[in-house]
Amino acid sequence: MPSPIAHSVSGYVLAKFLPQEKLKYYPSRWWSWETFYPVFVAIFADFDFLPQLITGERFHRGITHTFVFAIGFSFIVSWLISYCRKSSFKQLFLFTLVIYSSHLVLDFFTATSGSGLQLFWPFTDTYLKSAIPFFPSVHHSRGLFDVSHFIFITWELSYSILIVGILWLWKNFRSSKFIE
Repeated sequence: MPSPIAHSVSGYVLAKFLPQEKLKYYPSRWWSWETFYPVFVAIFADFDFLPQLITGERFHRGITHTFVFAIGFSFIVSWLISYCRKSSFKQLFLFTLVIYSSHLVLDFFTATSGSGLQLFWPFTDTYLKSAIPFFPSVHHSRGLFDVSHFIFITWELSYSILIVGILWLWKNFRSSKFIE
């Protein structure tokens, strides 16, 4: 499964390509709303480890990794933010849903020895996973310093550099196009 690195970078880069309403009161810095919000939304599905720490029950890749949860989460968060900030609910909802869904898509394209994701739960209990994985699997049981982690981290960093590079090229192409 992709780590928070790939999910965060994907959410951030995707947010830069999507139209979004600029919310007031936040300066444009690395820790601004435009940076924090898409990164938070993109990794939120993996916060399902918190109940697992408390109860000992396995929650990862459960309900937070379904489209129903993505829609519910996007609705609630967008409604709260649009109410507090007097901004467009529809635009924020669609923005949040796309960013959250990016997490599900990345997890779908992961080489897992497990059964995959129940993306369409509660409508079906079918587990889905890509026949062609894009991300290597992580073997937590092998310990922190296993060589397989080096492969995984190298792959994720390469992926992150690639999509940030694409964003940089796109921004530079757009800005040079308007200069001429």
